[in-house]
Amino acid sequence: MQQKLIWSVFLSAVLYWHPFHVSVTDIEHDAEAKSIQVSHRIFLDDLEVGLKKYHNIEKLDTYEPESQERLDSLISSYLKKKVLFVINGESMTFNYLGSELEGDARWCYYEIENVDQVDEAEVTNVALMEAFDDQQNIVHFKSKGKLKSYKLDKDTKFIQFKFD
Repeated sequence: MQQKLIWSVFLSAVLYWHPFHVSVTDIEHDAEAKSIQVSHRIFLDDLEVGLKKYHNIEKLDTYEPESQERLDSLISSYLKKKVLFVINGESMTFNYLGSELEGDARWCYYEIENVDQVDEAEVTNVALMEAFDDQQNIVHFKSKGKLKSYKLDKDTKFIQFKFD
């Protein structure tokens, strides 16, 4: 019993001093709506650090923001510089739709309109990589009934998906 307690304390200390930074981006092409819908889950504390650094601001609360509109404006401008899409060889811009709180994370929603089909897609996601050396961004992309996933990090900042 005492050995389990010691290991538990040790593991907690290691995790505290070596935090793991990850976001998850779910991308899905909706052929009927002719749009690409994106849900991006980012931990609140990581998002706060990234937004403060990027926008050079000292005070920001991503859990209970003073203004949801201001927070979404900060997130939108940040993500538009950090997450990029090339669909079928064409650079695409997305419309940021908003965000919502879920536990210790914030879901950010955006979409790319007027996309009939996705044969090839290049996704760049460098969100929070300037804030954390160990940042990993998991990207899931679904098109034509196929789901493909990849992990991006400081060494691999973009991925190309092909949907035959």
